[in-house]
Amino acid sequence: MRSRMISLLALLTSVLVFGLACGFLDSEVATVTYEEAIPVTFSVNASQLCTEDCDGPSEPSPQEVELADIELSVPLDLVAATGNEELRTIASRMRSLEITSIDYIVTDNDLTFDLPELELHVAPPNVTSTDHASSVHLTTLPVVAAETDVSTTAPARDEAVEPASDIFKNLDFTALGAGTPVIREGQPFPPSGDADLEMIINIRIVANPIDSL
Repeated sequence: MRSRMISLLALLTSVLVFGLACGFLDSEVATVTYEEAIPVTFSVNASQLCTEDCDGPSEPSPQEVELADIELSVPLDLVAATGNEELRTIASRMRSLEITSIDYIVTDNDLTFDLPELELHVAPPNVTSTDHASSVHLTTLPVVAAETDVSTTAPARDEAVEPASDIFKNLDFTALGAGTPVIREGQPFPPSGDADLEMIINIRIVANPIDSL
């Protein structure tokens, strides 16, 4: 199937080149737009965040208790993440890559504490920290109340769109996330439960297969 798609793209390119050479077509006719979604999924488990005195019976906390940081580091291949093999073929012929929106979905949430704000970053491969100089703070995902499922959209930061798009154009990158959960006064301690999180980075790619010919 992959070879058939690549062959079809090569055939289309040949036809377009012939048409341009003969003056039949405008080069803009060859422009192609792809709408893609990049999913990033992970889970949060309360037992992995509790750092001290976590074996006793559950009781209302008399004070705020800071838990261990939630840290996310997921290496991604843009082609594998989207399932669109054509992206590898047109990677060098991209005219633009735009982040259109970021969806945030929390399901099966029975955590007894609020999920904190999560900073979502993207970075080149092998970067594992949001503090790295090449890490780009893409958006901040909102607080999610304990035992609550949500589906919402977070805007990309204006100043992050261009550098993040440049990272995506290389096809391989890392998604990073960080946040510090806190047990509020009166919430159960030790904490319990888990939740499934999914972040979907929606992008629009514009390419022209004959640009580099």
